[in-house]
Amino acid sequence: MRNLLWSVFLLLAAGCAGQSEPPGGPQRWGAWSDPRTWPSGQVPRANEVVNIPPDLGVVLDVSPPPLRGLNIYGALRFDRKDLELSADWIMVHGRLEVGTPQEPFRQRAVITLTGNNPEEDQMGMGTKVLGVMGGVLELHGEPRPGWTKLAQSAPRGAREIAVLNASGWRVGDRIVLASTDYDPRQAEVRTIVAISGNTLTLDRPLEFPHFGEVTFGVDQRGEVGLLSRNVVVQGDEASAINGFGGHIMAMMGSSMRISGVELRRMGQRNRLARYPVHWHLVGEARGQYIKHTSIHESFNRCITIHGTSGVEVVGNVAYNAVGHCYFLEDGAETQNLLEGNLGLLTRRPEASRGEQPVIPTDRTPATFWITHPANTVRNNVAAGSDGIGFWYALPENPTGPSATTTIWPRRTPLGEFSGNVSHSSWDGLMVDRGPNRDTLEAESAVYNPRTRPADTQNQYNDALNPPVVAEFKNFTAYKHRGNAIWLRGLNHKVTGARLADNAIGVTFASRATTLEDSLIVGDSANKGFPRDWEFRGADGRSLPRPWASSAGPIQDNFPIRGFEFYDGKVGFRNVEFVNFQPLEIHNAQGAHRTIREAGALSYLRFTSFDIDSRNFAERARFTNAKAVYLPPRPEPTPEELSRGQSADGYRGSVFVDLDGSVSGRQGHAVVLNNPFLWDTGCEARAEWNARICGYGYARLHIRSESGENIGPVSLTREDGGRPVFRMWGAPNDPRFFGATVIKGRTYTLEASGGLPRRLRLRLEDSEPGDFVYVTVPYSGEPYIYRDYWIDNRNRLARAASRAEFEASSGDRYWTEGGRLYLKLRVKSEAGREWAVLDVCSSDLCR
Repeated sequence: MRNLLWSVFLLLAAGCAGQSEPPGGPQRWGAWSDPRTWPSGQVPRANEVVNIPPDLGVVLDVSPPPLRGLNIYGALRFDRKDLELSADWIMVHGRLEVGTPQEPFRQRAVITLTGNNPEEDQMGMGTKVLGVMGGVLELHGEPRPGWTKLAQSAPRGAREIAVLNASGWRVGDRIVLASTDYDPRQAEVRTIVAISGNTLTLDRPLEFPHFGEVTFGVDQRGEVGLLSRNVVVQGDEASAINGFGGHIMAMMGSSMRISGVELRRMGQRNRLARYPVHWHLVGEARGQYIKHTSIHESFNRCITIHGTSGVEVVGNVAYNAVGHCYFLEDGAETQNLLEGNLGLLTRRPEASRGEQPVIPTDRTPATFWITHPANTVRNNVAAGSDGIGFWYALPENPTGPSATTTIWPRRTPLGEFSGNVSHSSWDGLMVDRGPNRDTLEAESAVYNPRTRPADTQNQYNDALNPPVVAEFKNFTAYKHRGNAIWLRGLNHKVTGARLADNAIGVTFASRATTLEDSLIVGDSANKGFPRDWEFRGADGRSLPRPWASSAGPIQDNFPIRGFEFYDGKVGFRNVEFVNFQPLEIHNAQGAHRTIREAGALSYLRFTSFDIDSRNFAERARFTNAKAVYLPPRPEPTPEELSRGQSADGYRGSVFVDLDGSVSGRQGHAVVLNNPFLWDTGCEARAEWNARICGYGYARLHIRSESGENIGPVSLTREDGGRPVFRMWGAPNDPRFFGATVIKGRTYTLEASGGLPRRLRLRLEDSEPGDFVYVTVPYSGEPYIYRDYWIDNRNRLARAASRAEFEASSGDRYWTEGGRLYLKLRVKSEAGREWAVLDVCSSDLCR
């Protein structure tokens, strides 16, 4: 009678939860220990493959001997007592239940997976697997808070820590404290030996300090995660030796719900599709989830959602995993929820341990690796990675088994990214470097969200396919050796960011992208704990780049900065910068003392890529902060020019101080201290290595369109001291050159190898009516067109006089003294605000 009632309850509960038993579900129930339950009349013995037929429901009332395998075609339910189940593999075609969402399992249940033959393959899922093949998996342990934060800092050597909320935690629980320094390996596991309120006594002292304060407005209270759970799925002890752990895998037609479970020694090293928890090509999976579960000591990832949509991943703790941890695989995974999860110590594969990348990007692993933007990523914490905290690695189209040309992740609007935290990694938030379609290697990836992502013909046409702004909200990031935020694309916005102690705060390799209403702190009260070999500040603080440099005694060639201008048009509004000051640094013996420079605002150092002259700053506020620091960049040497190593957009660094909040000069430009960019009318700021100028600037592009590689190129300003800008071509195109120029000035163009037979000049990053004059050596009758590729009828006529040429709208040219004079004047037509001239030495343009 008891079993019959329980069977009825299971059916009702499954129906209430939106699930149903597989067709032909159990018609009778019996206890595992009762021989009458089994068709053979015998209780299963050790090393057998046990089959539970479709019409049978079994209540596991004893811990059976280790099994060779277990096929569940009917149902298996754990009785309400301490139980252990061990098998090489378990396949669920019917239903496996340890607790329910309504009545979680409150005793101790341990499922151990023992198969150690890598060649064995159960229905395409290998071995050592808890596989769900069209069945239902319900694992529900005792609900307990999965993680909290420190209530105050814990010093090195402490055996007591205070946390914000220890409710439900017990003596004997294992916990992990996150690193709060640059090194993710300062995370530590301890066992609780006593509890008093929210104060925990640990089994042994802490090896590292753990910061627990809100400092200068940035919350850097370290996280503390609970690893212990009463329901455990684990690989056997041999897993730790060979990295061949257990794994849970749900296939199409399956249903999987997991909560309050501990997964340890899971994942199979170097093996594709062998992860601790894995939805594999399930498709629509609304109502399925993994919640408040811990995953630790994983040999391959943490939670994988592959070709599956609608899964909820909530409140989990993942510690010490190899490769990308929370992993959305192909780029077809949408409408999934990742909320309130914690990831600590996401490791790159180490060859010394026999570990290899499963996919190439595992070399720079992300705690959260997201390949489609149409997911909700909210209030998660990436607390330490050898690579990246949150990586939007968007492919052009989905890869792998999900490959299709109807889905365009790089042009799909962002679902939600809000309230997330990253620290103790190399980079915090990376939106770039999506997987290549063929190799899965990271490639430059422009995220350009559009109203109609599949409209490939108008992906850059704002009128026919309007952009959709991707807003990244309320992101907190600290202690990154690289960037807190790096975005590449168009029409992005970061709002409410709180950043501190990063080598670089924000870099936008973007257009139409802004940082707004944010706070960036250079050095906070969190001094960290540098290793003995690390250089450090005079106050003992750890540094983002603590190693010696070949370019100087120590990191004097790598200043920290808050907002880094690049590409464009980009800028910020209403941002406060705190504590950006030069820092004295030294090693443990006091040697190599020098100064680490700092600047709230700077440029991407020594980039070869063009920089938009309209980049801007507005409503900046500075507290104990040097507003600007632009590291010196010398002119290229003759040897560099001869080797083609002088491509350098950095020497054209400029941004516009819209309201004067940076320089005190409203509407003026802040430019690198490069004489080509300024004259005596500019104000010098020696400590910034910059000048403040009242000119307008634009970008002049020079390109060979007839195939010749030309260079080096020199551009001479025809005024004052006639400063010269020398350059080679861009690294990936020796036919292309670019320079920042002052509007309205005259520039002389020369090329050591002579000018090409067809030359294209383009003036951009400017406004209608802006212009520059360019002169080039020329003889004969030139063919000159205004934007020939758009309309080859717009051939320029020779002006009747120099005065007519200078007064023209750019539709005239002038020759004099063996030189050709051109006027590039910006027009606004068909949405294009630039000036283009094509100059040909023959009829190439006809």
